[in-house]
Amino acid sequence: MKKNNKKGFTIVELVIVIAVIAILAAVLIPTFSGVVEKANQNAAMQAARNEYELYLADHAVEVGEGMDLDIVVEQGGKTYVFKVTDGQFNATVAATTYEAVGKTDSSTMAGNNANVKIYTTAA
Repeated sequence: MKKNNKKGFTIVELVIVIAVIAILAAVLIPTFSGVVEKANQNAAMQAARNEYELYLADHAVEVGEGMDLDIVVEQGGKTYVFKVTDGQFNATVAATTYEAVGKTDSSTMAGNNANVKIYTTAA
């Protein structure tokens, strides 16, 4: 009589492993895309903050009470709008679209894969 010394995995074991990998992928892919979006938002916020600091250095007398700024950052095919109200930078994204009707484009910066514009309006 021959001994049956087959080595390897059965089809059931392989299907179970593939199912577990599919479940893990289904859970991790949306989480990863959320992390990427948050990283893009943080990069846009940093670009806006840097441009705001440059704007303050150039226009220190003009910024203050009664002056509102809209900082529009175009990065990675998306638009992020940050608001500066009465000299206070708001680090949250105010909008993802922006219409500059009635606003003055006072500053533009391009760098680090971002296009940043600052629009001013008197409050």
